[in-house]
Amino acid sequence: MESLPQSIGSTCIYKKSERKRKMRSEGDHINELPDDILVNILSRLTMKEAVRTSIISSRWRYLWRGFSGCLNFDDPFTMANSKWPHLNLKSGPINVERHKFVNWVNQVLSSLEGHCTEELRICFDVFSNHDIDNWIKFALERRVRRLELDFSRVVYNLRFVGQYTFPSHLDFYSSFRHLTDLSLTTVGITGEVLEHLLCYCCPVLEVLNVAESSSLTSLKVSGPSLKLKHLKLNKLDNLKDLQLHAPNLLSFEYSGPILPFSFRNVPNLVDASFWGCFSAYIAKNLCQHSIFLVQLHTLKLDTCHLLIGDSEYRAGRYLHDIPEMCNLKHLEIIGTPKVNDLIFCIALLEAAPSLYKFSLKLVSQYDYESYESVKTIKDQPYLSFTELRSIRVVELLGFVGHTADFELVMYLIFSAKLLEKIIIDPCPTWRVGTPAELIWRETAEYQSARRRAFELAAKFPLWEFVIP
Repeated sequence: MESLPQSIGSTCIYKKSERKRKMRSEGDHINELPDDILVNILSRLTMKEAVRTSIISSRWRYLWRGFSGCLNFDDPFTMANSKWPHLNLKSGPINVERHKFVNWVNQVLSSLEGHCTEELRICFDVFSNHDIDNWIKFALERRVRRLELDFSRVVYNLRFVGQYTFPSHLDFYSSFRHLTDLSLTTVGITGEVLEHLLCYCCPVLEVLNVAESSSLTSLKVSGPSLKLKHLKLNKLDNLKDLQLHAPNLLSFEYSGPILPFSFRNVPNLVDASFWGCFSAYIAKNLCQHSIFLVQLHTLKLDTCHLLIGDSEYRAGRYLHDIPEMCNLKHLEIIGTPKVNDLIFCIALLEAAPSLYKFSLKLVSQYDYESYESVKTIKDQPYLSFTELRSIRVVELLGFVGHTADFELVMYLIFSAKLLEKIIIDPCPTWRVGTPAELIWRETAEYQSARRRAFELAAKFPLWEFVIP
């Protein structure tokens, strides 16, 4: 190979030198900034990214200690490996991992020197009461705006061993006046403590999420100056009484026992989500909640517990009594691919004349063939099959590609005249967003369902199909 002319080689060397000089110059400009500005920049990174900057130079070694952004202590892969050992995510025994996790959190928190912290998020299977007390004390002292404690058990039967109990010495919470978002999972907290926090200690709290608390038996969300906008109450098996009087509440999510609470005192509520047996109760009694339903923009229902039989459909009890939801823009259903459940979905669609998006998340835990051979959607006499005039987007998660799946998509294509996009994902709902999702997408079962989705899309070339 002929060598480059000397002039060209010299030019290349010059350009490389110029780039290096420019990079050094830019780096020097950054180093000329005062420490408080550099700390402000670091606080916009993730905590781990900020800590990594300590190796840049001796000046940067301790700058990260002024970090005031989001302190995110989460180890999803270790948790996933404990739940699903077959994933082989290379973590140690859970007791060893607990000890390592607690030491990690304590070491970082004790190293920080700032006066404020935007967010503290601690998610792991731990129950070290003394350490957790200190973490909450840290949150109070640093005037956190968002606090999340998630001590979910990786082995489900361990949840009955006991839970960390949120401190009950209520005079301790005066520094929570900056808190806007509080999330507690597998944390024992009583209704008395929560009500005191809401009414007296957290004047600007807008988001409250409580899940899997064995101590919560009653809760009253009420107060003349309540700023609460978003409330989530999930898996509260011991809850017996719930009272809502929240004029600023915009969204509400609930899964738990069937409770006779009223929706009359939430005039601004536009987003509602119901799961489990309470969702089945709502679905069977939609007509009793017509005043509440008419104000919703988003409704999410779990129909897996609905268990509506053929005789009940023939009587028209649940299909003809569905009130019109004239303001509904997004309907999301978690259900089975049974024909009866899909019929119920269609009935809801026909009762929402302004619907823009319909999401169906299928739970494939039933024998398809046992009911597909009995009847299909198009043979049902209980539906009007009216034109769906506003739906633009359809999302189908957990698609398998059996008869009922195909017929539902075809029904939507022929009925929704303004339909623009159809999203079909064969990944089961419960796997999405977990480490198990990537493994599942490599299986033959997933690939087979994905091929059937492409076969369906090929039949309708005029519509946009999105298939991951």
